[in-house]
Amino acid sequence: MSQEEKKQALIKQEEKEEKQTIEYKANQTIRVKMCKTNEVVAMDINDYLRGVVSSEMPAAYNIEALKAQAIVARTYTYRKMLENAEGPDADMCDDFNHCQAFYNKEKLFSIWTNRGFDDATKIDYWDRVNEAVVSTQNQVITYNGEYIKAFFHASSPIKTENIDQIWGGIKIPYLVSVDNVEYDDYPNRNSEVTLSFSNFEKQICEELDSGFLLSKINNLKDKIKINSYTTSGRVYEIKVGELLISAEKLRTLFGLKSTQFELSVLDDGISFKVTGYGHGVGMSQVGANYMADEGKSCLDIIKHYYTGVEIITIK
Repeated sequence: MSQEEKKQALIKQEEKEEKQTIEYKANQTIRVKMCKTNEVVAMDINDYLRGVVSSEMPAAYNIEALKAQAIVARTYTYRKMLENAEGPDADMCDDFNHCQAFYNKEKLFSIWTNRGFDDATKIDYWDRVNEAVVSTQNQVITYNGEYIKAFFHASSPIKTENIDQIWGGIKIPYLVSVDNVEYDDYPNRNSEVTLSFSNFEKQICEELDSGFLLSKINNLKDKIKINSYTTSGRVYEIKVGELLISAEKLRTLFGLKSTQFELSVLDDGISFKVTGYGHGVGMSQVGANYMADEGKSCLDIIKHYYTGVEIITIK
């Protein structure tokens, strides 16, 4: 390495050290249930949020997107804590299906190592996540003075979804469909799931209708079709013979990445060509990263995806 290269390397290292954010504590303890072991671990809420942000969103994303995720995660956490969603012994769990994904720093570094990231990249990723949490310290999202239900998901090309189209038909004014722009090269933007008729029938029998038999349906190819769409253009339900099945139920039953899909009936099964990833309600993470790259702040991002909200700093 030449003297000039050594000089530039030293400058970069000094810049990195200056940028490094101290891992401040919030001085508030949260009890997190580890679902695999049922162990409840007490930790500072900032340590919890650092783990959530880096587990839920790629640390390589724009810092403003990471800040938005930190504010969303903090709001989601406080609301769940107020509702005592995990019962008397814990405040949150580490299962993304029920609360939010969470890995501690040691586990995250192990995951990043397995993905081939070098030490400098891993440290940079952690610094970025730490900065996102610390720089938004105590910031939360409210609507009419209450913490919002801060739902988020990976990807919703074109539009996000109204919450009443997905869960129970209850309308929430800040969780409504908004236009959304995302990168076309997002790896999970398009996917496909193909099911044999026997597998489809077995799952429907076990989960929805014990007497369901495809053999009883005449002209089967003409009797499996999309029945209706949501207001944002996702599939609301499909019809199989006389049985109506919600697309959200299909998503969970068959591992579809979203309910925005095209349905094809094949000679021996059913194919779902899927666009997007997740339930579609609230903030799109890929969309948030796109907005951040376009120069929008974390507050701009939040106010886009959650209609009519306020971002406040609590004591």
